[in-house]
Amino acid sequence: ISSPLLASTKHRHPPPATMAMASSGEVRRRKNPKEANPTISHPSSSSNENGSTTLKKRRRPDNDHHSDDNDKTPTSNTLSRKEYDEYAWFAVFLMALCYFLVTRGGQSSRGGALSSFSKPYHVVSSSVAVAKGKNEEAEKSSEKLLRSIFYIDKSQREESALTLAPNHRLEVILSSPPDIVEKSPHDECTNDELDNNQKPKSIPYFSHLSSTTWVHDEELGRGYLLLADAGRSGRIWRWEVGGGPITIGRSLHMERSGCRSGLWIKANRLYGNRTCPENLFGDSFRTEKTQKLCTKASSAPTPIHPPLLGSASLAVELTRNAERSSAGANILVAEWGERRIVRVEGATGARTPLVTMVPNPNDDTNGREEQPRRLFRPNHLTFTAFGDLLFSDSDERDLILQSWNVTVNHFGAVYRRREAVHVPPILAEESRDAHGWSGTTNGDLDEDGNIDVLFRTSGLIEGMALGSDLATLFVLVTARTNPSGWTKTVYKLRLGAEEDDEDSDDESGDKAENDADEVTVFYEMTSVDCKDNGVDGDPYSSIGSKLAVDEKGTLYLIACPSSVTLLDKEDGHVVGTLTLDNLQKSEKHPTAPSIFTSISFGEDGYLYMTSPTELMRVKSRVGGMALPTN
Repeated sequence: ISSPLLASTKHRHPPPATMAMASSGEVRRRKNPKEANPTISHPSSSSNENGSTTLKKRRRPDNDHHSDDNDKTPTSNTLSRKEYDEYAWFAVFLMALCYFLVTRGGQSSRGGALSSFSKPYHVVSSSVAVAKGKNEEAEKSSEKLLRSIFYIDKSQREESALTLAPNHRLEVILSSPPDIVEKSPHDECTNDELDNNQKPKSIPYFSHLSSTTWVHDEELGRGYLLLADAGRSGRIWRWEVGGGPITIGRSLHMERSGCRSGLWIKANRLYGNRTCPENLFGDSFRTEKTQKLCTKASSAPTPIHPPLLGSASLAVELTRNAERSSAGANILVAEWGERRIVRVEGATGARTPLVTMVPNPNDDTNGREEQPRRLFRPNHLTFTAFGDLLFSDSDERDLILQSWNVTVNHFGAVYRRREAVHVPPILAEESRDAHGWSGTTNGDLDEDGNIDVLFRTSGLIEGMALGSDLATLFVLVTARTNPSGWTKTVYKLRLGAEEDDEDSDDESGDKAENDADEVTVFYEMTSVDCKDNGVDGDPYSSIGSKLAVDEKGTLYLIACPSSVTLLDKEDGHVVGTLTLDNLQKSEKHPTAPSIFTSISFGEDGYLYMTSPTELMRVKSRVGGMALPTN
């Protein structure tokens, strides 16, 4: 076969003498007549099955110095690949080690070497007290239980107290200046002059935190904590650590989460003329004043708390056969400004009303049938394993608008909305009109057929939690005995089967009377038992979800304003107490928390607590009680 290419490059090949000095492999190729003279045609090998000639199989000699300088020899490529394969594991190991040191190393509870360059979290409690038992054996049992819950420092032991291990203590991870507006005692300053004189130095972003809930995002493969703010028109915040070397931190999850329309706000001196207060914290809250000249006040101004028309409680809707109960796209919100419970659809963002009207739990009916009434302060959203929604409602108008008044008949009730997970969603374009609906659907008022009254009380319901057996409900009730005293009682309710409710001849829906034998007192205390009862007369101290249950059944109760009491699941005796340290507010700690407002478990190994303007956490060996999804 003759080729112009071979003819033009034939003189480049070295002479036979040079070829003799080539490698043995090249000599062997010279012995092959097919490669020794590729221009000679061989009938048996002139072409392959595809018709291509042997020219494609010709290889350039390894010692051809006339080749292009940009070409690399096969030998060098082979050597470089081998060297890379031998040391590739070491490079991967170095990268993994660096990532571990950056994200998990370090001495701070934030984790990672980068935490050394950031300000450490403010520790507000460093020990947990062991409760005094009837005998030494009871105290040892309580201590053993506390050691199974918290990380205890083995090298230190205080008298009747266990010191928490470093980096596992109660610490403040988010803190905001208080949302308080000062009011002149003579109340004669105009709004503009009041704003100019009393504008805060730093603008707060928290108004009154009332509850938290954990949400697991299956797409991200991790979870985050949602914080409900009941102050003003409400906000839902999001706290997320993330999977990288730097904490993601706080972000705004939902604006105006409790009040949007103002249709259900009664006109008064605090709320204004049926309008939702703005969330521009610090200088937006106003009270109605007469336009007079501002006179100098002889006494100090008094603080005014903003109205509570935000979101008081949150819950993740159960999804059948989900990986965990917290893995849900829909979030339930208790809206105080709209006086309803809605489900925020994860797909469309529409707010589907779940509960707006409930049976009237008032005992003083005088033989008359009470009409369903609209919710006033829905709170403590809790799902059962069967998809029923448990919630509370308290008629506390005088508590919020004025102050504690023992002569006023306060009352609270626990309700059950059956099969709340099966309520169909509304369209996104109907979400705005739904604010004015009296029922869950437009024009439907008779909706209390699926709502039962499980429990009623003359006090204020401050917390609810399911027991570890999924058939017991614990309810925390606070009742005033005098202007400076109160009692806190934890009731234990046995949730009855739905079949019993359907077969009952009593159509009043009053489950408190039907199941009276199933309601027992689990724990009780008074204000005399608290050493930190320093918030007497503050009506806002009763706002929040103050009861939680862990996976072992232990109860966590905010009984005293600045302490968490742990109760044994069997008989309700006190096991231990986690109390805030006596910290004075200073330049170093300008917002030291003084009271707890809520407590709940996350799925990241922490027990979370809130004050009105702080988010705190402590490392825990146990997690919260998880609901089955099947």
